[in-house]
Amino acid sequence: MGSATQALIAVISDTHGPLDRRVLELCAGADHIIHAGDVGSGDVLDELARLAPLTAVRGNRDRGALGADLPDEGVGEVAGLRFVVAHKRRDLKTGHPDPETEGLGLLVYGHTHQPELRYRGHVPGRLPVVWLNPGSCMAPLPHDPRPSMALVVVHDGEPEARIVFLD
Repeated sequence: MGSATQALIAVISDTHGPLDRRVLELCAGADHIIHAGDVGSGDVLDELARLAPLTAVRGNRDRGALGADLPDEGVGEVAGLRFVVAHKRRDLKTGHPDPETEGLGLLVYGHTHQPELRYRGHVPGRLPVVWLNPGSCMAPLPHDPRPSMALVVVHDGEPEARIVFLD
């Protein structure tokens, strides 16, 4: 019998520039980091990549050399959990209309700065798919909610996600 596989994924989005110390502390304990776009600076990606393997995508405000270097969509697997990330939820809905069939367990997006966590498609005998917007960990706009990010514990391919408020 094989041993259990467990990992922690830190999920952030819409940083729009330098990272807060608390965000870096939470990311430092992760096995993988996902950034769902609107990074703001290549320095942010360098800082995150020093902490853990990183999957990052381009947001609508990532322009110039930074935007050119980032893909519109990223995919990966951590501890048996397959994930996909794009900046906007509608792009995930269009590109992955049946995530369960693709074997995806986590779909990550940002853009709205509004944290959102939904378990969709629960069928007996099958795991639901997690749709996750971590919100904005820097909350740069006046109408934003509290700054937030998300942590996803993966145990043998099963995600357990939670929003973490940073104030």
